[in-house]
Amino acid sequence: MTADYATVTEGTTELLVPGDFCRKGPGTRTGEVFYNRQMEFSRDVSVLFGRAVFKEGQKVLDGLAASGARGLRLANECGVTAEFVLNDGNLASAVLMKQNAGMNSLGHVRVECRDLRGLLADEQFDYIDIDPFGTPIDFIDAAVQSCRNKGVIAVTATDTAPLYGTYPKTSLRRYGALSARAPFAHETGVRILAGYVVRAAASHDRACEPLLCYHADHYFRCYLRVVNGAARADAAVKRLGYASFDRTTLARTMGPERTGPKDAGPLWAGSLVSKDLLDAMAPTGDLGTGARCDKIIATWKEEAGAPPMFYKMDELAKKTKVAPPKLTEFVEFLRGSDERASRTHFDPKGVKTQLSADELLDRYREFGSG
Repeated sequence: MTADYATVTEGTTELLVPGDFCRKGPGTRTGEVFYNRQMEFSRDVSVLFGRAVFKEGQKVLDGLAASGARGLRLANECGVTAEFVLNDGNLASAVLMKQNAGMNSLGHVRVECRDLRGLLADEQFDYIDIDPFGTPIDFIDAAVQSCRNKGVIAVTATDTAPLYGTYPKTSLRRYGALSARAPFAHETGVRILAGYVVRAAASHDRACEPLLCYHADHYFRCYLRVVNGAARADAAVKRLGYASFDRTTLARTMGPERTGPKDAGPLWAGSLVSKDLLDAMAPTGDLGTGARCDKIIATWKEEAGAPPMFYKMDELAKKTKVAPPKLTEFVEFLRGSDERASRTHFDPKGVKTQLSADELLDRYREFGSG
């Protein structure tokens, strides 16, 4: 280790990283090798996912590995004997990854220094992780072709402003889908990302099934299973749709066709999480953000099977002129009325329900007057 590097520990993995590493936010490149400490939570979720999904003898790729933090942790903490490939086009990153692999005695890790698209064209993988600066679209098509049948593609997008609806034209240009400003824009953003991967896979007669798609901090993250078959691809495409929002009535609708110029889509209209997967993702005490993982997994389980789009307590309060109650109390009230309701990880003041906007506003007034 030189004076320009520091040693950090994530989970049970020791990592040599640049001494001026990014500690929060999306980060910027300040040297040859990038490492963002705030993404430890994302990497902890990846470890939980790998423990639930990885099998012996598989081939796992961290395609844009930088310091190698995610790929090294997957190799070290998932408990499977597999071939782990860490790739980065930057030579300094590749050298550091080899040091980190040796420091953790990870002889089953192979380090590459290649253009990711070339590597994906030459080899096939059971799991492909794409975590770039900004948009991942440059690598999606190659990834869906390189992924083995029933394998998984994990994708991160940090170009959140276009996906939120701040720059809908940029979203249309990059993702082939219009974004829109709305109280639930975090959710439509991740659905646009998932929908883009579904459409890319379908163009190769492959279906994508979202297993876990979420928003956290400054990024969107999607894990999707890839399955061969034109019929399956057609079925996946049928689960794409458009989200609309009426600012006057607060109504949200999801349909197969665009109904207005400000609708968001096409986007994935189906479930964003797999309950079976979440049941297998039990955090353990060896994760640095284990408490946060526990909390968000509990919320994801509530959301499993919930309808798309959520309502914010603040907008219900503004519409009814009734002060917002505690979210948990209101959710329990809805459940007590035999209505399906849940919290959402997209917003700490958000509620999901199958009720229409008018019905929900009536329930809100009823609760407020009780």
